[in-house]
Amino acid sequence: MPALAMPMPLCLFLAFFLSAAMPVLGQAPEKKEDEPKKADRHVRFLPVGDLPPFRQEIRNGIAYELEPPAGSIPPREVVLGSGDDSKLSAPLLLGQVTEPFKVPAGKGPLTVRRKGDDEKSVPWLQLDRPEEGDFIVLLWRDPVEKSWAATRSLVLPEDLESAPPGTVRFINISPVTVGVVFGAEKLELLAGKSFRRKLEIGKDTPFELGANAVAGGLKRFYSGSLFQNDSERSVAIIYRADGVDPRLPLKAIVLREPVELPAKKDKKAPK
Repeated sequence: MPALAMPMPLCLFLAFFLSAAMPVLGQAPEKKEDEPKKADRHVRFLPVGDLPPFRQEIRNGIAYELEPPAGSIPPREVVLGSGDDSKLSAPLLLGQVTEPFKVPAGKGPLTVRRKGDDEKSVPWLQLDRPEEGDFIVLLWRDPVEKSWAATRSLVLPEDLESAPPGTVRFINISPVTVGVVFGAEKLELLAGKSFRRKLEIGKDTPFELGANAVAGGLKRFYSGSLFQNDSERSVAIIYRADGVDPRLPLKAIVLREPVELPAKKDKKAPK
């Protein structure tokens, strides 16, 4: 008679079951191919204003350029901190947009310090990040203090929905309402506000900017035209002139740039 099989002891059974199950339980779930990847978000800075007069002195028959007066230009380089360990260095030049810098998702503080300042020092500038999307920060010096040590700022969204290609944004950071003649339109742009218009691609669109004169009507301070290709966008920023004895109280800077569109995904061939 064959010997009867003895039942496996409970402790051996549990050890065998767990050793078989461990690889499955410890395996990380596979990522789905169609799962959307979280896109990085970025910030750029645009300091706006007038350069101080060029100064030089002669030493032993050689001309040397003098440093601009303190507070007459923005810091030459700043360091960005977002409340975490990531820090980015950005040169600031009047009338030029910085390269984009990555910032964390969600709302939170964005501190800007002069390069070389101690991390415990008072930041040169502190902003609140918008909850989502790319954004640009317009900077200008305080008109009362007349120094970049006291800096004003305006945070604006800069994603493809807010500033798509084929459009122009008019932004008024001056303290007064500005009249805008754009093609056949006549518009008022309040202080601190902006609006967007479509541009006809490959064709010049004339526009004028003016402020209310004492005797009524508009006193024009800028006249020009806008031209764009289909993958470009423009911005026109109106600001208070902050130079020495400016001829006009208001000025404008107009910038045009290409827009990087997201790559189109190739459709998968049916299996």
